[in-house]
Amino acid sequence: MRRATLSLGTTCSHACIVCGLRDDAPRTELAAPSIERLRALRETSSAITLGGGEPTLAPDVLESAVRAARDVGFTAIGVHTNGHGLAAIARSLASAGLTDVHVSLHGADARVHDYHTGREGSFDVLWSGVAAARAAGLRVVATTVLTRSDFRVLSEIPILLQARGVEAWHVAVPLARGAASDDFDRVYPRLALALPFALHALEIARRVGLRAYVSGAPLCLLGPIASRSITTSARSFHERCDGCAAREVCPGLDPIYLARFDGDELRAREDRPASADHEPAASLFVGPGELAPLRARTTHEPVQSARRALPMYGRPRRANAEVATRSAKSGEALREILPALFEREEDG
Repeated sequence: MRRATLSLGTTCSHACIVCGLRDDAPRTELAAPSIERLRALRETSSAITLGGGEPTLAPDVLESAVRAARDVGFTAIGVHTNGHGLAAIARSLASAGLTDVHVSLHGADARVHDYHTGREGSFDVLWSGVAAARAAGLRVVATTVLTRSDFRVLSEIPILLQARGVEAWHVAVPLARGAASDDFDRVYPRLALALPFALHALEIARRVGLRAYVSGAPLCLLGPIASRSITTSARSFHERCDGCAAREVCPGLDPIYLARFDGDELRAREDRPASADHEPAASLFVGPGELAPLRARTTHEPVQSARRALPMYGRPRRANAEVATRSAKSGEALREILPALFEREEDG
């Protein structure tokens, strides 16, 4: 049974570069849900995660929502938060019936994390909230959104999480909505380049005993780690996906990403890997919550079209003076020009 989700509003304390809500639409104030809405969700799930925006900006509203969720029969109640204000209210939320906390972590140090949130000091605030949640007996899990600015340092995160008592970790390929759509080329990484770093980080997590998952990545790019994938709603597919054995369980690609890169990284799989959905900790990762709608936008032409339009692709053309005066040098000529580069190799 999939965990229910409910947004309390879209007001937030951060300005994250991957925010799926940041656009021209006004933010909605945080407000407690109706009992009728909670009862309707309870009919399909026994667990719920309350999100936003940032729910901790209205502590009374959040605590009221937690109590109401408990009263209608939810046995597991979580909050998805950036950590703002959590340190001051974790204990009271636990008393009201909160069972788990899902935080967003963008890097293993303040420099990386605060860059993504747009708020200096947010890294330290987050960890104060995590410490308070752990002291209150709450389960804590963390999600890191894969971006162009963090994928090379993902491997530093698992050890930090394990040391801070975080139960599980999740690497999420972003959806191009809101700010992540407006600044697509700034935010969205080339997946064939970024995912190997994510897979290496997941392996480090396994070694240190931290449960770790990935979502939103085409299964053909995950190789043997596809079994760590958790299900998300399907996005878009390329004609290369036709005939792939994993098509029915694969999330595909974000449509804007697919339009930008034309699916040139994709390869059909011959197997259908099992997901990690059955693992208890995986159910705590419910996705980004409410998002801005996919809207028409001007995109760059697909990269393949740009390559075909270039006068030469690959090795640069020699300058006119070089062509007129001498022939091109091969790589072997380096031995004659810079012999010191090769001394250590030959001596060793």
